[in-house]
Amino acid sequence: MRRKPTASYIVAVAMLLFAVLLAGCAGSADGKPVLHIVNWEDYGSDAPAFVAAFEEEYGCKIVNQYMQSEEDLLTKLRTSKPGEIDLCLPNCTILTAAIEDGLLAEIDTGRLKNFDSLFDRFKTQKEVMLNGKYYAVPWVWGATAVAYNTDLVTMPPSSMSVLFDEAYAGKISFRDDYNDAIMAAAIVTGQDPNSPSDMEAIKEALIAQKKLNRNYWETGDEFTKLFTGGQLSVAMMWSGQAASMKLEGEPIAFVVPDDGAIGWVDNWGIVAGTKNEDLSYAFIDWMISKDFQYDWASSGGPAPVNREAADAVDPEYAAAAAMDEASLNKLYFMEYRSDEVKREWNELWTEVKAAN
Repeated sequence: MRRKPTASYIVAVAMLLFAVLLAGCAGSADGKPVLHIVNWEDYGSDAPAFVAAFEEEYGCKIVNQYMQSEEDLLTKLRTSKPGEIDLCLPNCTILTAAIEDGLLAEIDTGRLKNFDSLFDRFKTQKEVMLNGKYYAVPWVWGATAVAYNTDLVTMPPSSMSVLFDEAYAGKISFRDDYNDAIMAAAIVTGQDPNSPSDMEAIKEALIAQKKLNRNYWETGDEFTKLFTGGQLSVAMMWSGQAASMKLEGEPIAFVVPDDGAIGWVDNWGIVAGTKNEDLSYAFIDWMISKDFQYDWASSGGPAPVNREAADAVDPEYAAAAAMDEASLNKLYFMEYRSDEVKREWNELWTEVKAAN
């Protein structure tokens, strides 16, 4: 005779069934696949209009999580379990490490219909490839240079040294980032920004600059609040954010000085172990399409890597947003840093911020 199930037995079976149900739904929402992406906050790919359009087109759900720095992204990739992250947005300073550590999947560019429309100079970055195989796809490029308040500064600055100028003491803002700080100081001290030879001169320049500084900003939102409050005359800033603020009516202008500035390229990578490979390719292809790149660039985003999108941007706007060829040719693009170099630069920057 079959025994009547006890209450504890029923509870145990229910818990087991619930666990099975959860396992079956992992990586899905309402039965839809979930694409997990690590990127910067408010950075194009998490725009509500895009997310809604992509989710409808592909019957999926996008979940964004945000990084605070490139090093933070590298840590997330190293500590996540397979399938927890599908896509990420590394730049060249960490790409080599991510690829060599096996954190990114090889990319078949033949599955991207828009890949051939990208500028060759970005497709051939040494950091996106290993042994002739792609592990990342260039997305946007831009400059970290000088933004200034047109109500307070009448002449466009011609040198990065304006960020070290006593004439603007108390109304200068620097980004709190060792890469940007050391590269900027290298430009001012006449050194190769990617391979400076006199770190003591850089340290002295940055300590002297600290005394003139209003603050070190960490986020774009923090910078915006300072600028709109009239607290800044000149500052280190990204080209895309300056362009966006100008479109919103702020008295801001952006310039790549004659002595150069910092260039960067953000790239999409598919994370090794993804369970959403087809969706990941579809996402990247949308990101590098002419329509997406033109719409974002012309509304305050960074410069497009898609040739057709770049050709469609109004030349006057492109020049004002430093996405023209003249600005491009004055940039020192960030390169990969070894762990030893990153430690040295980070320690120097920590000493600068702690100095009296």
